[in-house]
Amino acid sequence: MRIEKNNKLIIISSPSGAGKTTLCKLLIKKMKNINLSISYTSRAKRLNEIHGKDYYFINKKKFNILKKKNFFIETAINFNNLYGSPFINITNSKKQNKHVLFDIDWKGARKIRRNYKRNEIIDFFILPPTKSELKRRLKKRGSENNKEISLRLSYAFEEMKHYKEYKYVLINEKVHKTVNEIKLRLSYAIDEMKHYNEYKYVLINEKVQNTVSQIQKIIEYHQQTIMQKNTLNKKLKQIINT
Repeated sequence: MRIEKNNKLIIISSPSGAGKTTLCKLLIKKMKNINLSISYTSRAKRLNEIHGKDYYFINKKKFNILKKKNFFIETAINFNNLYGSPFINITNSKKQNKHVLFDIDWKGARKIRRNYKRNEIIDFFILPPTKSELKRRLKKRGSENNKEISLRLSYAFEEMKHYKEYKYVLINEKVHKTVNEIKLRLSYAIDEMKHYNEYKYVLINEKVQNTVSQIQKIIEYHQQTIMQKNTLNKKLKQIINT
């Protein structure tokens, strides 16, 4: 059975204002074997954002042309703005023998899971410590008015309901502590996958019920084998002793 040992797709999602973009930027500074997948967006550039570093800022017409050409792995619409992750980021990371990190929402994460095997993906969902702290962070950002902040908050509460779709869920109280937790889990998960060939049976857990069924069949097979061996040993003893 073939297992992808390299080039993992790392996903970090969170509601707006919970800190996923800051965490992603800190993570790639700490882990040199990871490339950040820079997304394309039709939204306006915020203060201090740099084209080609934070996002590729393009208009909706150009975005839709690229979408029709299957340029993106996943696309999403948030607050009437278009977002998309290009395939080229994965291609380039594979050439560099690096993992690729996606700063995307739960809708984008679902689309990536549909296109790649579960063992190729390591995903995190980041939660704010409280709703009031999330509101404070959105206000501190200073890029939206009160009406837009209220809209983002209502959407954020809906986004939080999807945390169960992720393998790892972390509460981002202190950003440096959280990024170290992500780094620790990533290092363990990536290293752990290298040891699969030490085991007799290796299964890919794409659907939990199918995996459980496979495990049960393996156990039943070995139970039957043990019973057959016991029966054979009894017969051998009878033959020897007669």
